[in-house]
Amino acid sequence: MPPSRPKRARAAAAMTLVAALGVGAPEAAAAPEPPDTASEAAQRLRDLARKAEVLTEDYKKAQDDHQARQEELARAEAAVARAEREAARARTEERKFRGKADQLTEASYQGARLNKLSALVVSESPNEYLDRAAVLDNLAAEHNKVIRTVARAAREAAAAERRARAARDAAAEAEAEAARLEEEIARRKEAMDEQIAEVEQQYNRLSGQERAALAGSGSTDVGSIAGSGAAVAAVNAALSKQGSPYVWGAKGPNRFDCSGLVQWSYEQAGVSLPASTRTQINAGRAVSVSAVKPGDVVFYYDSASHNGIYIGNGKVVHAPTTGQNVKVEGYKVIGDIHSVRRMAG
Repeated sequence: MPPSRPKRARAAAAMTLVAALGVGAPEAAAAPEPPDTASEAAQRLRDLARKAEVLTEDYKKAQDDHQARQEELARAEAAVARAEREAARARTEERKFRGKADQLTEASYQGARLNKLSALVVSESPNEYLDRAAVLDNLAAEHNKVIRTVARAAREAAAAERRARAARDAAAEAEAEAARLEEEIARRKEAMDEQIAEVEQQYNRLSGQERAALAGSGSTDVGSIAGSGAAVAAVNAALSKQGSPYVWGAKGPNRFDCSGLVQWSYEQAGVSLPASTRTQINAGRAVSVSAVKPGDVVFYYDSASHNGIYIGNGKVVHAPTTGQNVKVEGYKVIGDIHSVRRMAG
């Protein structure tokens, strides 16, 4: 007897999900069994979504890196302009005083600079000798001052020219790296879009019961917490967005992914954070899980591709994944904790 329609539908859905997960099935017998429960179907989708999450954070990191190189390029170009101005000023001063030094040197060769013995010989009185000697000392001091000024200007000009060369090299390197990152961004976005499309296709195939299983536990009506400071302000900003939909790569103010919610919430508290978990994990300072307090950002999984903001009482507020909204959950049930970072306080 041929299998029933529901059984055939389940088998077809399973094969589609296997293909989306990238699992090869060279033999029919090697294909995994279709999910027997709604929770199993939801877990398979979570696994697929986690792959998309990793690609999304990689893409956002490439964007962060590109912005950093662009800012580095702007700083390097400003340094080039500044160093070239300093070099031009120093060279102008060097030329001016070098000309004066040449004049004094030429005058001394022509006999204008008398030594003290000749001053004594031609002087008719001791006072006249002293006057002549003082003049000679002043001439020598002026000559020495001019020579020192010329040498200082030359050193300053040479140093400024070296800084300008180094700044030009840094600008060229930053420009080349920015161009490379533009290509990387395009590649990562393509991979991300493909993976997200697979996730969305699988989500659209889920039944109502399977979608409910995917949504899981958690609350979307937790009130604000008491306290002051940027960390508490960030917590309350995130809590104000409970119920907002999860959207891949979204940074607010009405739709979020995990790192987008963290960035937006801290921005409301006056703290600037980068856009991806890959770069947020280097912000602030590390704290132990046992020392976690409200406002700390908890990162999950070996890839550190997911994060949320700790609100106290063992809970975090986060944007979980496709098919779920911003909500509060126990921080230990989300997944394996990678690390905790304190962004403020």
